[in-house]
Amino acid sequence: MIRLLFIFIFLCLSGLIHAQTSFLNRPSKTESAVVLGKGVFQLEATYESEQSGESDEREKETLFPGLLFSYGLGWGVELRIAAQYERFKSSPVQISGFTDLDLGAKIKLLKAKNQKSEVSIISHLFMPTGSNGISNERYGNETLLLAWHELSDKVGIEYNIGYSNFEIDTDVGNFIYSFVIDYEINEVIGVFGETYGELIEFEELEASLDLGIAFQFADNFELELAAGTGINQRLFFTLVGLS
Repeated sequence: MIRLLFIFIFLCLSGLIHAQTSFLNRPSKTESAVVLGKGVFQLEATYESEQSGESDEREKETLFPGLLFSYGLGWGVELRIAAQYERFKSSPVQISGFTDLDLGAKIKLLKAKNQKSEVSIISHLFMPTGSNGISNERYGNETLLLAWHELSDKVGIEYNIGYSNFEIDTDVGNFIYSFVIDYEINEVIGVFGETYGELIEFEELEASLDLGIAFQFADNFELELAAGTGINQRLFFTLVGLS
């Protein structure tokens, strides 16, 4: 049975963020291709709850808070560090603690002269610093090619493709992808639809989709709500984020 979970997040942001015309700069799964400008600091906080598996083997993960710190270094480079606290439950086991530290960098590869397209690459290094039972107990990497296109004043698309290899139960790694389209209703409210997934060890596809709404109360303050479900798997998640 699908259950909606209430989500609360708190965060603050300093500095102005000059994002693309389509203001949804952080869909729930897709990484934005837009790189922060020099000297711009951004803090994001999220609460995410995910349930997966059949009822007799259901697993539940809750991430709160999920914190991401980003800083525009200049020269088309953005530095990032992320950490989160996770609670995992799979009857009769229940554990909680900090996840592995995530260090990353985003580099702008291309920006169109008309300012309506941008291509970047992002790479994360996961360090086995997490709590016992939560940590993947190994170093890992995730690298993505990111693209953003403004189709009109109100419609934009973003997509990611890449490779991840940081989970404890895989040596081959996974192909990952995501695609999102967002629509700006007015200067404050926008909506988006997204599909994403992983090709586990390049053999088994796990695909999902989600819908969301974002409220941009100021140039430097945005609230996002999203909920999603698995396409070919038993999964349901909810997410709230502030940036």
